[in-house]
Amino acid sequence: MKSLLKAKSAGKFRYTISALLLSATLLLINGCKKNETINTTSPDSDTRGIRTPLTINNNSSFLRGADVGFITEQEAKGRVFFNTTDQQDIFTILKERGINLIRLRVWVNPTSANQYNSIADVVAKAVRAKNAGMKLLIDFHYSDTWADPTKQNIPAAWSGYSLGAMETAVSNHTTSCLNTLIANGITPEYVQVGNETDYGMLWPMGQLPGNMAGYATLYKAGYAAVKAVNSSIKVIVHFSRGYDNSNCKSVLNGLIANGASFDVVGVSVYPTSTYATTMNNTKLNLQDLVTTYNKEVLVAECGYFQNNPKTARLMVSTLLDDLSSLPNNKGLGVCYWEPQAYDHAAPNRSIFDATSKRPTLGMDGFSLVKNPGFEVDTVAATSPSGWVTTGSNPDANYTETNPHTGLFTLTHWKSSAYNVATSQTITGLSNGLYTCQAWVKSPQTMVSNYLFAKDFGGTQINQNILINANWVKVTITNINVTNGQCTIGLNTAGNNAYCSMDDIEFYKQ
Repeated sequence: MKSLLKAKSAGKFRYTISALLLSATLLLINGCKKNETINTTSPDSDTRGIRTPLTINNNSSFLRGADVGFITEQEAKGRVFFNTTDQQDIFTILKERGINLIRLRVWVNPTSANQYNSIADVVAKAVRAKNAGMKLLIDFHYSDTWADPTKQNIPAAWSGYSLGAMETAVSNHTTSCLNTLIANGITPEYVQVGNETDYGMLWPMGQLPGNMAGYATLYKAGYAAVKAVNSSIKVIVHFSRGYDNSNCKSVLNGLIANGASFDVVGVSVYPTSTYATTMNNTKLNLQDLVTTYNKEVLVAECGYFQNNPKTARLMVSTLLDDLSSLPNNKGLGVCYWEPQAYDHAAPNRSIFDATSKRPTLGMDGFSLVKNPGFEVDTVAATSPSGWVTTGSNPDANYTETNPHTGLFTLTHWKSSAYNVATSQTITGLSNGLYTCQAWVKSPQTMVSNYLFAKDFGGTQINQNILINANWVKVTITNINVTNGQCTIGLNTAGNNAYCSMDDIEFYKQ
């Protein structure tokens, strides 16, 4: 928009809104529904025309998870991570971007060639998650390496065991790992007994179809071990095909028929060329599972292609919407698989960029802030999606290029005196202390200019924005939410001077 605006200010040219911009804006407004995204080319034709949801469940107790099992391996290779432009620890970045649950896989005796995911490695990662204030989900594979629908290999040390001996081994391994975590001050909220067990686990004695009794025996050993350590830990049965209602129910019914119990049904969701079909069938499956079993459900894994972050954002937002709409609050949340693994080979489903090493738009799907980087509209907008404009001069509010990151930023500017505020009310919050932060650039003298937080049950907090020609981070901490909501925003009064804001974060401390 700066290229279409004219007026000199501190050596910088800005221009009044031209007829061209107004025409484009009218076309945008008349051509699509309010807050609707204009879709760009996608490798998946099935996603075109699907609106990016902005009405996700904002309750901070709703699970927004990340499986980061690769992180210690990445760090050992020298990989680093950035939260916009500042290098940070990955757990700090994830927390500030809305993640409140960490999922970690456990292997029994990883080989020297693949030494990660041992209980010692898991403890090291779990401590970091706890220190970041996150919940924890432990995913027992009951294997020395990957366990999934194509393979459920028995650990080498358990080779040749009878079913009874295998049952004992599952119990002892589960108990030992959980006790090790607890000894380090960590009690996981959730435990998966088996990973993607569509066809059972610990093959062949626990393989499905054909050996439901054996699988149920082994699963029950893990379940009982978890509950013996701490009965409040919720146990998850996990399936790889979140869209496959028939398979999920067949296995669950078999477990129940063999005397097994479970607290949560977890599913994986990896939509590809049939995006809309997969997403719709997943929603229908989760609805039916809740109705049939009256249990909580969780998207324990999901992912979309690294080179299409807009659809990744759409997927996350849609899943959060779908989970939050389930009856009796049975939808727990959504966990993304290895979002930080930007260095993996194709097809990579990371939502970090391999060049900048920072989160892509895909991560915005987890944010408590709707449209936190002003990228939803895909074109310059005078009323950015998810935000409200107030004040005596709403025409001084718009998005434009020259952002901190991404394609767009929010700017307050007018060639004459103006006062404008851009804000967003975040509702459905669990009470507690929150932080709001944003990147701002304000190179000229203002009458007043501040980031604010208000309507949270206490006195409004303003953080003044100082003159700076460079992007700087402005932070408000210890926002004590007592009424389940908070309004955040930027308020500016100026005269032919501008302030830009980008990359807003709001998260529970």
